[in-house]
Amino acid sequence: MGKIIFNVTMFVISFLFVVASATRDVEEEAWFKNACTQRNEEAAVIHFYVQDLRAGGGPNATVYVVAESSISATSPTDFGEIHVCDDLLTTEPDPNSEVIGKVQGITISADFRVSGEGMYLNFYFTAGDYNGSTLTMLGRNEVMNEEREMPIVGGTGVFRLARGYALSSTYSYDVETRYAVMEYTLYVSYLGKPNVRRGIDVV
Repeated sequence: MGKIIFNVTMFVISFLFVVASATRDVEEEAWFKNACTQRNEEAAVIHFYVQDLRAGGGPNATVYVVAESSISATSPTDFGEIHVCDDLLTTEPDPNSEVIGKVQGITISADFRVSGEGMYLNFYFTAGDYNGSTLTMLGRNEVMNEEREMPIVGGTGVFRLARGYALSSTYSYDVETRYAVMEYTLYVSYLGKPNVRRGIDVV
């Protein structure tokens, strides 16, 4: 009987967590779009998954160590390691789902005590309404946290003069293959690319 009660309790807690998370996402998007509208800016909420395969875990790696400090090998947080990545952006967690772009850049293990990375990344979109445009993210990513927030500091193409923030979480991670899938939602305000060239309106 005790086991049944425990299982029912855990189910209720899990259900309430899912409902609370969905409610939070709706409230977050509403607050963000309202803030952008007041400033006469465009607003975009972009959701996708990052397919991240570190070298040493299997073939076709998309993340490599390119430099390290004298203590990286013995540091519990790999302090001083610098990675370069060229990861795919997909619409779903499945790596075979639709590819909408890439994330390219540098991550640095920059915390002695916890797994905290300095992120210097460009999201490059290759499909849909944002094809050919980029968004740049800089910030601190404490990877063991359930959810991380990092700033969006600029963009190109559609996203000229962009600003905003990214919410990220780890969807899955395979220790043996060193394969991680990260879930991202980007909240971005921007002025947009004007339909002009050399100061002359293009009709």
